[in-house]
Amino acid sequence: MTPRRLPPLNALRTFEAAGRLGSIRAAAGELVVTPGAVSRQVRVLESWLGVPLFQHEGRGLRLTPAGARYLDVVTRHLTAIGAATDEITGRSGSEHALHIRAYTLFATNWLIPRLTGFHQSQPWVELELMTSSRPGDFGQGDVDAEILPAGRQTSPGFETDVLVTDEVVLVCSPAYRERYRLEVPADVARLPAHGFLRSVASPELWDRWFRAAAVTGLDAGHGPSFGDSSLTCRAAAAGQGVALAPLTFVAPDLAADHLVMPFAQGVGPLMRFCLARPANRPRTRAFTAFRAWLLTEAAADQPVGQGLK
Repeated sequence: MTPRRLPPLNALRTFEAAGRLGSIRAAAGELVVTPGAVSRQVRVLESWLGVPLFQHEGRGLRLTPAGARYLDVVTRHLTAIGAATDEITGRSGSEHALHIRAYTLFATNWLIPRLTGFHQSQPWVELELMTSSRPGDFGQGDVDAEILPAGRQTSPGFETDVLVTDEVVLVCSPAYRERYRLEVPADVARLPAHGFLRSVASPELWDRWFRAAAVTGLDAGHGPSFGDSSLTCRAAAAGQGVALAPLTFVAPDLAADHLVMPFAQGVGPLMRFCLARPANRPRTRAFTAFRAWLLTEAAADQPVGQGLK
């Protein structure tokens, strides 16, 4: 039998993406390569075929009649190969879908500002991100994975990766610091009862901070309550009192002078956020990609000498 004469598969795949999307740049984004790499693969295929597949028009490109006919056949067959691969491996479109629930503070202040990088590197992942500050919403097994403070997992049988380990710091507006002359932790005794802003998502945080800062005789249980630490920090920036939050998450507000940290680092307790997933659930391709990206981002943020434990 005469062996089939098949063009290079990578060149075929690249041509199909460029033809389907009508753009070299869009194809590069989908395939996570450079536009130059896409152009080179298209030229490889055209050289192998001996037929031009695209006509360049200014900054755009248009399929030649031969290219349009070829694209139709190539698309149909690559789609069939993908479907057959999903069937034989037991994978399906769910490999692309990813449902994540994250604590509001983490999602708002850490995850969302970085998500553009994830979407650019893994454009095939269909990420659905939900947020909550209610501990009871976590550990239900109704999502692929969760991001929450370590120790808050409400159900057994979860695998976890620590992402961020950070000090919980006290913050307030610059005017509030001056008004109450906050210079050392003991100075919080000058604050009125309503000056301790509380998050219902972390009801124990003030007691932990008092112990770590060696402040005694105070009760923060009479201050106003907010749904999460993001809101307590907004209230603090508005001059309503002092709030607690992990340092990493308030760093932008500190840099912009919306908030100040009256006391030096090393006063407050540590808080860890982790990625948790049900141990009995198969790891999908999308989850594996997201986890690897998260761990890389977290490691890049980790201060030298501070281990993730």
